[in-house]
Amino acid sequence: MGPSQAEHHIGVRQVNGMGEFHDKRTGDKFIPRGVNYVFVPLPNGITNKLLQVGIYDPQRTRDDFSALAVLGYNTARVFLDHCGSGPGCIGDEDNKGLNPEYLDNIADMMAAGRETGIYILFTSNDLPDQGGYAEEANFGSGGNFAGYRNSYYLRPNGITATRRYWRDLLTGLKERNAAFDAVLGWQLLNEQWMFVDQPPLSMTSGQIETTTGSYDVSDPEQKKKMVSDGLVYYIAQMKEEILTHDPTALVTMGFFVPEIVAPDWYVETSSLLQNSDLDFFDFHAYPGGPSFQDHAEHFGMVGYDDKPIVLGEYGAFRHIYTEIDSAARVISKWAAESCDYGFDGWLYWTYYPSDARAGDRTWGLTDEEGYLLNLFAPVNQPDPCEEVVIPNDNLAYGKPVTASRSLPAEPPQYAVDDNAGTQWGAGEGPVQWIQVDLQGSYRVTEVRLLVAQYPEGNTIHRLLVRVSGSDSFQTVHEFNGTTNDNNWLTFEPDTPLEYVTQIRIQTISSPSWVAWKEIQIYGEPIQ
Repeated sequence: MGPSQAEHHIGVRQVNGMGEFHDKRTGDKFIPRGVNYVFVPLPNGITNKLLQVGIYDPQRTRDDFSALAVLGYNTARVFLDHCGSGPGCIGDEDNKGLNPEYLDNIADMMAAGRETGIYILFTSNDLPDQGGYAEEANFGSGGNFAGYRNSYYLRPNGITATRRYWRDLLTGLKERNAAFDAVLGWQLLNEQWMFVDQPPLSMTSGQIETTTGSYDVSDPEQKKKMVSDGLVYYIAQMKEEILTHDPTALVTMGFFVPEIVAPDWYVETSSLLQNSDLDFFDFHAYPGGPSFQDHAEHFGMVGYDDKPIVLGEYGAFRHIYTEIDSAARVISKWAAESCDYGFDGWLYWTYYPSDARAGDRTWGLTDEEGYLLNLFAPVNQPDPCEEVVIPNDNLAYGKPVTASRSLPAEPPQYAVDDNAGTQWGAGEGPVQWIQVDLQGSYRVTEVRLLVAQYPEGNTIHRLLVRVSGSDSFQTVHEFNGTTNDNNWLTFEPDTPLEYVTQIRIQTISSPSWVAWKEIQIYGEPIQ
């Protein structure tokens, strides 16, 4: 008889009616603080297949987990099956189950978590394409059920195939005497969603039979109930399978807000908060678009506190926050704001950055010699609900700003909010202007303007300043040439501009409505 299976250290409890994580050994509240450990560097690039046979590096894993632990981080979210098909991936190439060598790598990572004190939240991105699971889940689909996700969650074959996947995974790890005590939880899906434009969700008439009954899809409420009932059942089935092999485990699922991100995908979480067997929830939200309040309202979590909710993905997109200090400010504010809505843990996206070619790449914690990694480390920021004070050299940031005219949804302050995802828009073509009151007298050494323009074409923008004691503006520079959206226009005077109190940007000519994403002004105060 082999050694007994290790029990999980982290549990969920209610204190005064509020759900929270706790360490079952000490009774102390546990707050997940950590990262998504998704990408790793290779000699010739970056990969997200970090568990692939031949790529997985036991020593690097231990080094990275140790670096996190030293800084006070306690959690790493890891994708089980990013490597879903091909040599060395999770599904065996004989298409009959899981790859033993891949399971060895998962077990070794669990051992690394135990050794370093990092808890791992293992998430499944999807059923792997190898191993026979996807074929089983899709068998019999068609007609009223499109293959893939709409079948996976609503048809019996999807249930049996996914149960087999979790059974094979957990029994394989048990055979390896894996360190289950290093696992925070098992995440059924990274992000759960279904296709709105595929049957049965696209259908407007008829009765549909699913794993949970018959539904009239001509009735929008019946259709919504069909999905909710199906997911509640799916979750219960998977949790039953997981607890059969890992009795002390926590089970969760990840979600994002497609209504304001991907309108063709369907997600509804309000009913799951109330009715599902999930032990905690993992919601994903990124700054630079809809507000946190918009996210919280779409999740249906406003006022909800029965179970813990983790902000399992958040980060600063490099194409929106082009400077790392801007990224740091918005990340700190975003995490602090999440506390107002009841989040109980924070996992940044990501530790190592993704490939530079990725269009939605975020700043990695290790970028710029670990600037963000150290800034937000629990040893340096014990309370994530308190914003970190990060100096801003941009004199325009948050200063009073006025404009010749503005669209209601694109006010002038959006040009000085340190967020390239927003913009001031006049709503008309030239001539238009926007001006910033520096609220003091400054020696200006540089002005940077981020273009918001469609279509591209020839433009003329004049830069004007008002100095102390003057009632009028004077032109100090003219930008004249071809510009395009997201271009930076930069002016560095040969000698600093002295005693500047206000700066105006006046657009004389443009093929586009006049708009600016960011106005940045640099210099120093004059006493």
